[in-house]
Amino acid sequence: MTGRERIMAVLNGKVPDRVPHFELDFQLTQEAFGNPWPDEKKYAADAAGKKQFAADFFALWDKVIERFGWSAIFVGWHRLGGGGDLVKMARDRYGSKIAVYDYNGEGTFWMMDGNDMMSFATRLYEDMPGVHEEAKRKCDASIELAKKQIASGVDFICINSDYAYNNGPYVSPEMFAEIDTPYLKQIVDAIHSMGKKVLLHSDGDLNLILDQLVSTGIDGYQSVDPQGHMDIAAVRKKYPHLVLMGNVQCSYLQETDDELIRRSVRYAFDSAKSGGRYIFSSSNCIFAGMPLLSYETMLDEYNKLAVY
Repeated sequence: MTGRERIMAVLNGKVPDRVPHFELDFQLTQEAFGNPWPDEKKYAADAAGKKQFAADFFALWDKVIERFGWSAIFVGWHRLGGGGDLVKMARDRYGSKIAVYDYNGEGTFWMMDGNDMMSFATRLYEDMPGVHEEAKRKCDASIELAKKQIASGVDFICINSDYAYNNGPYVSPEMFAEIDTPYLKQIVDAIHSMGKKVLLHSDGDLNLILDQLVSTGIDGYQSVDPQGHMDIAAVRKKYPHLVLMGNVQCSYLQETDDELIRRSVRYAFDSAKSGGRYIFSSSNCIFAGMPLLSYETMLDEYNKLAVY
């Protein structure tokens, strides 16, 4: 199977030949290949500049896909002027080999800068009608963006909204049920009506609101953050239908602890692989400052376990 075929099999409830792998971000291209991701702002805003940016951008993606065995990549509807051109280029370049997705994370309220939290908390008690008006605007904008993303050729959409800290959600479960869940459901329903699947990313401790998140109809949940007290075995037992992605603990990857990394990989596989509804990844992404050796160790253990 190709990477795209594996991803689509998992998202559609089928068992692929092996567990697919990708990460929400890869920030170690300098360490791995000697080149950083190209900075779009440094390219001329003309046809030649855009062409060169795309060439450099995809040249690095080719290397990531080949060396690390990714099954899906994010390229960004907003790049090159926001018309989805880069998504279309990716779709043409990789065809059925690799799934292409995009992020759509601004459709609901989620964790905000600490400087904004006090004013937001005040609004929740003094101006709830205004909060709902803003929530509706965010929701509508998210659905409009999804229409454009899907028209450009994405295979699925990732709603990247961090709803929780390591010790619980950013608002109470009762408040979350009022200002987030109904609007998230509208977004998920709209994306489903256009024939695409939805993967939700959120770090942190979602235990108090995961029932609500699952009730919106999301197809998958990425992170399953062990540093946020999320036990992937317990999540799998409670939601057997849900695609799970992640759970390899990022703090172990930061520390380059070989045995802890391998143990975390094995626990994720033991807990979530059965039945085909698992995509392998870290509990966040491959971030700047992480030793490349840690990611390579993680993939070495993955390759021992990936085949069904």
